[in-house]
Amino acid sequence: MSNVLRCVALTALIMSMSAAVSLAATPYEAPKAVSTPGFDSDVLHGYAGDTTVVNVNFTINTDGSVSHVELQGSTGSSDADASIVNTISTWKFTPATDSNGNPVEASKTEYIELGA
Repeated sequence: MSNVLRCVALTALIMSMSAAVSLAATPYEAPKAVSTPGFDSDVLHGYAGDTTVVNVNFTINTDGSVSHVELQGSTGSSDADASIVNTISTWKFTPATDSNGNPVEASKTEYIELGA
């Protein structure tokens, strides 16, 4: 087999493996919210910063619970930040599933609007 043909075959193999890995990592069906209690409005309305929206990233586990809650920035108030993290940590979802219907972890970002 010529070197060119070997190179083409190897490239095709690598590309097909990359596609399979990326498909396996993507949920087939997205998670759905089951219980998302609201935030303590007294705490959020009393925040100290000029921020009006805070992005929050978190993981939805295979059992529908939430973990790895992380604010992207701060409200300017440690009480408001902690309240947001604690509240989102209590949320419940039906988990994302793969193409076989098996639960898989999924990442989600919420945009929390703060009151003035």
